[in-house]
Amino acid sequence: MRVSKQIFLAAVLSTWPYPMADAKSVFAHYMLSTIDSTTDHVKQDIDQAIAVGLDAFAVNVGAPGADFSKNTMQQLFDYAKDKPFKLFLSFDFYAAGDIAAHQEFFNLWRDQAAYLTYGPESLPVVSSYSGGSLGPDVWRNFKQTNNVYLLPNLESDADYYNNPTAFFENWGDAIDGVFTWETAWPEASDTPVNVTSEKDVAIKEAADGAGKSYMMGLSTLQYKHCCGDSWYRSGEVNLPERMTQILSLAPELTEVMTWNDAGESHYIGQCWPEGLTEEILQYGNSETYPHDGWQPLITSFINAFKNGEDAGQMKPSGDNPIGALWYRGVLAPCDTGLRGSGAAINSVNYAVVLPPTVEGASIQVSSGGQVLSKVPAHEGLNYNAVEGMVAGPQKLEILDQSGGVIASASSKVDVSDGPQGGFCNFNYYVAGLS
Repeated sequence: MRVSKQIFLAAVLSTWPYPMADAKSVFAHYMLSTIDSTTDHVKQDIDQAIAVGLDAFAVNVGAPGADFSKNTMQQLFDYAKDKPFKLFLSFDFYAAGDIAAHQEFFNLWRDQAAYLTYGPESLPVVSSYSGGSLGPDVWRNFKQTNNVYLLPNLESDADYYNNPTAFFENWGDAIDGVFTWETAWPEASDTPVNVTSEKDVAIKEAADGAGKSYMMGLSTLQYKHCCGDSWYRSGEVNLPERMTQILSLAPELTEVMTWNDAGESHYIGQCWPEGLTEEILQYGNSETYPHDGWQPLITSFINAFKNGEDAGQMKPSGDNPIGALWYRGVLAPCDTGLRGSGAAINSVNYAVVLPPTVEGASIQVSSGGQVLSKVPAHEGLNYNAVEGMVAGPQKLEILDQSGGVIASASSKVDVSDGPQGGFCNFNYYVAGLS
């Protein structure tokens, strides 16, 4: 009887596209830039990521031949080797299009103890940002030559969105799965629009049919004001909406975008100044615009994701509510020349996760000293973009049945009705619930 069970289990595993232990993992996209080796910045990043519950950093490599890339990568691997945390490379083909240069950089790190492996053969993982234009033959050669578990971002292939079934038929054994970047936010728009998982649903269905894994993106907003370009993509309640969609669709993998991309403002960790330009620090400074208040929400999401639960089953790590308040420091319209600025609404945004032990609670939002909204709260994930934000302080309160404050989050910086220092910054201030 024992032998027959072992044979049955082996048969199941031989057809399963990934080991059961690997079936649910959550990573964070990590921009590789200069980190001063005399600081503890790498230590802080990895320790904080472990505390959040992340499994690995997908390290975005935009300059594979640069000395700073090697130096920072070495710091990351040196610290991660003794930690319950992994790293893997994500080739940035938008920044560096030569796959040979990326392969040379990959060869330096693939055998490191902290390099992430995945799949039935426990192969080193490689992902990418862009790269669909290389075509399946180039990627197939890379996969076979390097014996990797390949999860590239191939959205530039014409069939990716238009005909996912044909896409997977064409790419076949060139890949093990795919990672979708663009669906993590609403499409660029000059009117308010919500994020949707419609395209993810179609791609995942085709991926399942082809025996491939699917990695969905989870993000907060996009705001960029540097490097010759400037745009905004809705971030009001993008984070909790996307959490709800991912938990419903239940892909194998999720990638948080990002840990430290100050340039597009969607960081949840620290953005170290030694690796950033003054232009980016003007609006993407994590000391001035901290986003770590989102981290407890990410932790709650990760636990629900790995347990196969939906948003209504999300829980805090302890017995108290967790969550965050976030808002822009300027009222719209502030910069009508900004692409996508019309999608911004003057709202106080929040997400709160209540434990089952808290009953009869309500969520109250105030702006400029006036109550904007008071609504009943329920177990699991609660969120809203409460319109009507005005200049002044912003506040989120969780109230018990008698009106007493259970937890609250308050703005550290008041909202202005005009540019701050002559600048309209569409990045968010985030205040965690305490």
